[in-house]
Amino acid sequence: MTKSRTRKKKSNSNYKVLVFFLLILIFVFIFTKQHYKKNNESNNEPNNTATSSNEVTQTNTEPDKVKPSIVENLSEEDIKLSKERGLPVLMYHFFYDASAGETGKDSNFMEIHDFEEQIKYLSENEYYVPTWEEVLGYIKGENGLPLKSIVITVDDGDESFFRLAVPVLEKYNFTATSFLITSWYTSPLDRAKYPSVIDFQSHSHNMHIPGSNGKGAFLTIDYNSACKDLETSRSIIGDDCRVFCYPFGHFNDSCKKTLKDCNYILAFTTQGGRVFPGDDPYELSRVRMSKGDSLNAFISKVK
Repeated sequence: MTKSRTRKKKSNSNYKVLVFFLLILIFVFIFTKQHYKKNNESNNEPNNTATSSNEVTQTNTEPDKVKPSIVENLSEEDIKLSKERGLPVLMYHFFYDASAGETGKDSNFMEIHDFEEQIKYLSENEYYVPTWEEVLGYIKGENGLPLKSIVITVDDGDESFFRLAVPVLEKYNFTATSFLITSWYTSPLDRAKYPSVIDFQSHSHNMHIPGSNGKGAFLTIDYNSACKDLETSRSIIGDDCRVFCYPFGHFNDSCKKTLKDCNYILAFTTQGGRVFPGDDPYELSRVRMSKGDSLNAFISKVK
């Protein structure tokens, strides 16, 4: 009897131990399962984040709405004053660095430190560089311009412009138009190689040479040849080439008609003066910048 009770007690004890271990195993199983689930969700989070990021990227790649032009927010008084002031379109040609022992041979050369003083003044005084569409609208009387508006043009595309003047423009984040003689270039411009502060426009492909009458070739070249020259110039500069600068400043009514037929919207001469509403868009004046101009002289030209 005693042995039977002992065996029974021992059996009960073994049973309890077995149940205890089973409970532990069940607990471990549940814990492991929950832990695995949690880790799995955590591991999936980067994928969710990437999906979310892609969704944001896709949203951001939608075309941005065109921001209203600054000229659309001008007061009537500003428009009136800007039309009375006129738009100074500055005309430069070549540059030299006196500190490097260079000299400018004539008045068409601008010392680079003088040029930097001028650009610094424009930048510090928050001058506005309008787009060509805004300039055309201003000429047509469709819009005014901010009172402190300016356009900088540099004729020919000489190496001194790229070597000396462009770094100054980049320094002050100021845009200038380079009127290129495109026969100096053998293929379409790789715009990625040039800073965004340069706006390229045409100074003809190969009409910056004397014609049969001793003046610019554009005056005497036949219509078809002139059109071909203008289209060649555009093919090198790019489709946004739609503004022209007359070689030597020489032009006549035939030149203006040819430019219009070839879809150029504006053309500049070397005649002195500012641009005003009502001007002929194919006979626009500029303000000549000359070697030795003091900063005060410059300010009087742009105010």
